[in-house]
Amino acid sequence: MSRPRSVPGLWTGVAAGVVGGAVLLADLLALDRTYPFVGTTAWRPQASVVAAAAAFAMATRRELRPAAVSLGTVSAVGMTLAARRMPGPAATSTTGEAVSILTFNALRGRADAGRLADVVRHERPDLVVLTEAGCGFRDRLMPCVDGLGYRAWGSTGTGVRESRGVVLLASPRAGGLRVRVGYDMHYRHLHATGGLLGSRRLFAVHATAPRDRARAADWRRDLAVVSRWCHADPAPIIVGDLNATLDHSALRAALGGCRSAAAGRRRGRQGTYPAGLPRGFGIQIDHVLVPAATLTTRFEVLDLLGSDHRAVLVGLQLPEVDQDSERRASSRSGQRRAPHLHDGKATRADTSGSTR
Repeated sequence: MSRPRSVPGLWTGVAAGVVGGAVLLADLLALDRTYPFVGTTAWRPQASVVAAAAAFAMATRRELRPAAVSLGTVSAVGMTLAARRMPGPAATSTTGEAVSILTFNALRGRADAGRLADVVRHERPDLVVLTEAGCGFRDRLMPCVDGLGYRAWGSTGTGVRESRGVVLLASPRAGGLRVRVGYDMHYRHLHATGGLLGSRRLFAVHATAPRDRARAADWRRDLAVVSRWCHADPAPIIVGDLNATLDHSALRAALGGCRSAAAGRRRGRQGTYPAGLPRGFGIQIDHVLVPAATLTTRFEVLDLLGSDHRAVLVGLQLPEVDQDSERRASSRSGQRRAPHLHDGKATRADTSGSTR
């Protein structure tokens, strides 16, 4: 007769399934928007591989086989879900404007401005979005790109911590952009339209890092703002550090009429953070969200000195904006809550950098 499984062994299997499910399947259990599961969800692909290896090792011991079965099942589901969260290219051709965008988290303004300037000088992106960059980093960078014709705007003024700022650079090809500071998110963002963008809006943003319960709540509110923008018509371009991956249900739900530019080149698993890990082991939290019909002609992840993030460089062929959408966009532009900026200085000077 076969020996029955011990009660402790069965309970170990149940415990392994519960813990593994909470970590690897948090979005299915509606846990991934809360702390600490918002953090573990970002690492689901990597955690699923580790869990599968642990299950294999546990299976060699008879008393741990129930736990191995539970953990192995959960890891298999986690890997399947992670693979499904990476959609492929959506557009094959479009007749709209070609735009190139570079985005980079400058790590509280400590990144190497000279190296960044070398990339700008070599690649000549139309638009550059820098997160965790204030007027101090902007003032160090601009002399390094002198002669290229770039203009710069910042979301914060002097005295504000660099970590709370966003900087936007525009090349001469970007034309007559109209840029203003926005106050919808926890940290101020920049809103640009006109010029190369036409009636389409671009938002340069930095979402709150969900490091504790309070900041996880701010993160959820930030992604709710992103959702409102993405569900508008015409769909905007949203660039910056969202502190979220496509494994987060909050980001997937926010996409609306947008998608990640990385999906257009099947690069959704190239890690932009942390820069100290190989790209295949990191997570992609620095994003360029684009209208769903956009053709991604280029997607590169670049190593730059002085930051724990990698830079992202994309080439885009934007879809045309239909006349009805253009009229709606023009109507919204007449309801602005803050004046446009022409010199890159914030319209409200304080030392918090926060809107709340």
